[in-house]
Amino acid sequence: MGASGRVTTVLGVDGGGRKTYAVIVDAFGALLGAAAAGPSNWEMAGVDVARDAIAEAADGALANAGIARGAIEASVFGLAGVDWPSDVDRLLGVIRPLGFGGPCRILNDAFVALRAGTVQPWGVVVVAGTGTVAAGRNPAGEEFRTLGEGAIFGDFGDEFDVSELAVRAVADQYTGRGPSTALSEMLCEHLGAESVAALLERLCREDPRIRSPEVQILTPLVLEATERGDLVARSILERIGQALGEAAGLVATRLGMRDLEFDVVCSGNLFRTPNRYLLDQLELEARRAAPGAHLELLEIPPVVGAALIALELAGPRIGVGAKPRLSSAALKRFWGEEPSA
Repeated sequence: MGASGRVTTVLGVDGGGRKTYAVIVDAFGALLGAAAAGPSNWEMAGVDVARDAIAEAADGALANAGIARGAIEASVFGLAGVDWPSDVDRLLGVIRPLGFGGPCRILNDAFVALRAGTVQPWGVVVVAGTGTVAAGRNPAGEEFRTLGEGAIFGDFGDEFDVSELAVRAVADQYTGRGPSTALSEMLCEHLGAESVAALLERLCREDPRIRSPEVQILTPLVLEATERGDLVARSILERIGQALGEAAGLVATRLGMRDLEFDVVCSGNLFRTPNRYLLDQLELEARRAAPGAHLELLEIPPVVGAALIALELAGPRIGVGAKPRLSSAALKRFWGEEPSA
């Protein structure tokens, strides 16, 4: 119960490069309201756009619940792009004035995915979508994560990287550096090019780093080619899995968890269509560092983790046993889809 004797209610927000999700939850785990808005990764969209998306999603959830901003007793915002202490300060500067009641915490979205995916509040998480990061928390409460700033800083394995490897495979077939791959025909068809030469010319002229919106979403094509038996596509996913597994093992090592049994939660758009080659390689590499690592595909929305952390922030023992009630089915009643930031 809150100080007034009414049931404690909290706000949880999960924001990424695609969408922002917000939920209002009470101390018993009942979902009172939920809503979605546009992207809130401030690095990609800007601080003002991120703030507006957070406010829109939160206000929609509050309206569902019939609760005012100030009546919330704790709020947690798990946001992509929160990589440094200065990022927290920057976002607090625009979120606090929104007037949500109670204590407020802003953290990297990887930690809300971790909390959503584990029974105990510790373990390791690998997030792979429009970006990638590995993070963890040990039983003592110590936290560590990789930089989450892209391949140049060591974080390799997001959807951009999958797409770049796919384009590289097509270029290698064209030049003779690499073997034949079904990806050549598939990319031409997907991007409306009449030939591989025309496709490569277009990509070279328009975007040499292959970061244009039409190219960054090639993951489904690579997955499809792998299912068709294409060995080049399979090798791409195995390479991505290896990199993500190495990151998970690194985090476990830094947190002193090499001899523990723990979950490696897999979250993000790259895991929405599970692929055995990617997952097998990920688990193999994680277990090289920590034999007790077990993969756990995140089956409930990461925003649930934000709500659980908010309940913990609201007070000791509040929200104990709440997680089982916060199911994907309950959230689909509001969104009509599986939430994924």
